[in-house]
Parts: sequence; structure tokens; C-alpha cells
Amino acid sequence: MRTAAAGVLTPTDIHKIRHYVQHKYGDLPSDRRAEIVADAMQRIVLRQLPAFPHEQKLSVSTELMRSIAVRKQVPVDEKHIFEACLRLDYRDPQLFHALHEWVEQRLGVTIEHEAFKGIIEEGVHIANSPHLQVEAWDAVVGTVAGYYRAPERMAEVIALPGSRDGGLGNKTKPSTYLFLTLALSASTLFYGWWTLHPPTTRAELPQTGHPVDITPPVPQSPTIAIEQKYKNELPSELRYVEVNKERLVQYLARKSSLLAEEPYLSTIVNAAKEHDIHPLLLFAITGQEQAFVPKTHKDAKKIANNPFNVFHSWKEFNTTISESAKIASNTIVHKSQGRPDDVDALTWINTKYAEDVNWSKGVRAILDAMKRQIMLVNER
Repeated sequence: MRTAAAGVLTPTDIHKIRHYVQHKYGDLPSDRRAEIVADAMQRIVLRQLPAFPHEQKLSVSTELMRSIAVRKQVPVDEKHIFEACLRLDYRDPQLFHALHEWVEQRLGVTIEHEAFKGIIEEGVHIANSPHLQVEAWDAVVGTVAGYYRAPERMAEVIALPGSRDGGLGNKTKPSTYLFLTLALSASTLFYGWWTLHPPTTRAELPQTGHPVDITPPVPQSPTIAIEQKYKNELPSELRYVEVNKERLVQYLARKSSLLAEEPYLSTIVNAAKEHDIHPLLLFAITGQEQAFVPKTHKDAKKIANNPFNVFHSWKEFNTTISESAKIASNTIVHKSQGRPDDVDALTWINTKYAEDVNWSKGVRAILDAMKRQIMLVNER
């Protein structure tokens, strides 16, 4: 039985798709190319899903693309598909049967109906209990590996010591042993985590006089991980300075930009200050990516949620202006690292931030124009 999670959408796949789209559709706008890439990626994932009705397939694939491929930026594999499928309603026999067949095909075994029902129940429990530090798919693999032999593709119960007939007995339900195996898998994995991450004690902390929580840490959300700061290696010309908001609003208003309004304006400026980035650089990026989000665009309010096109496109990742501004700022700071002295900062960031090789030229031109019209002479 194969036990390692198989890749469904790998970094190599994504790289090939982006390279092909860039080569074939290089003359299209960046948001259109991002849309083509996202569609190709989703098609790959769709082909690997259980035989659900089309509506459920789209729901699962969209969740996978958003939460795994885009937000976490990791390869999509079997464990992600299985966990996403657990969010569906398995009172529907069609959905249950499709996932049942998919798991059997992936693991190369035959699983009895009642046993698989127990697998689903425990999988849902594990998926909803992040403190266990156990993947639902890993628990399934461990359970099946303990009770099934792949060559015969037949369910086989392992004998317990002391049983009269050498087996578990006819009166015992498979789900009971399924639960025990899952519990054992969970406790074993949790023990491994505990030994590698022992709880902090009072003796290891400064004496603050306040009680210390020694419970194991709960995994952080993707948003918190995104907000992690990196060392800022931007040159001084791209570091944070105070800008005249009145002039900035006037400049954006001349562009009929929705970003001249609140909460967009202050949110972008505050993100720039928090990450020590010139505020006009962030606005220049929105100018390059989305022409400053003109109010006349039919999707202006949606675009304004992600005018930086972080994670490829506002269509693919539609969040809030607060989150997208923080992600864009953090990405700029992160990508500024390791720049050779003889390389322009925006050119260096371009190689990692955008697929368009002329992106930095556009941003630079917009930034310089904004500085001339908004900043005082001695501030440029």
C-alpha cells in the first residue's frame, strides 16, 4: 500500500504553467495572465478529485486553490484534498460513495462500508482538532496500513494476543478498532511533537510576576504567518516618509481612484509605515497593477480589496485592503533581501514579485511622477 501523500499540483507544475502562459500570452495584461494560470491550476486539481457532482467539485477545488496553493503557497496533495472533502455533507450517499472509492483507489485497498464511515467520522474530528497536531489523511493511512493488505485488496483484521480464534472475534465492530488505531496514531504523533516542543516552564522565563500559560501553542492562522516581518534592506529612497495626504488625495482623485477614499487611503499608508516602506511606492504598485482602481470600473470595490494583485490576482485572492496591503508590504520587504549593491532595488524586487519583466520600469515611472507632484522638493 502506498503511504506517502502524492502530489496533485506540484511547484514544478505551477512553474511550467506560468512559464508557458508568460511565453504564449506575454502581451496580455498581468491580471488576465494570472486568470489563465489560475484556471489551468484549477483544471489539474479538478481532474484529481473524487467523482463528485460538478458543483461540489468546483467548491472543493476553489477551497484548495485559495487556502493551499495561494494562501499557504505549498503543493496541493492528497491530504489537502481529503481534508477539504471532509467539509462536505456525507449524509448524501453520492458524496460518501465517491470519496469512499477515491480513498480506496489512492491507497490500493478495499475498505468496508462501516469501517470507512468510521474513518470519515474520525477524520472530521481530527480536522476540527488542530491541537492534536495530526493530519486527518495521515491518520487514515496509519489505520488502513494496520488493517489491510494491498496485494489481495481485501480487508484483513490483525489478530490480538490472547484471542481464542487468533482474530478479533465476530462480535466486535471494525469501527471500534478503527477508533483505537486512530487514537493510537494521534497519541503517538502528539507524543513526538511534545518531546520536540516541550512546554515552557517558569524557570525558563524572565521573572515577570505574571502567571505563564504552559499549554502547547495552537497553530497560527495563515494571516498571522503572512504578517511575520523580515529584515528591511530597502534603500533610503524607498523607506517610509510622511506624505501630504491632501496632495495624495488630489493626485488620486485626478485618476478617479477609489483608493483616494477611506478606508483604502489610510490603510495603505499605515501598512507602509508599519513596514518602513515609502507610502507612494505602495500606491505606485496599485497604479501599475490596477491603474489606481478607477471608480468607473464595474468591479472597482472588489479590485480595491487587493489592488496589489497579491497572490496573482484580485479575482483569485479577494480579501480586505488591510490584509492585501500587509501582504504586499511584507513581500516587498522580504524580496528586498540579498540585493547586490549594483542592482536597482525595484529591478531586484521585480525578479521575485512579478512575472512581467517590465514591472519595475512601470512602478519606477509612476513613483517618480507621484513624488514630483506630491512631495516637496527637499523630500524627493
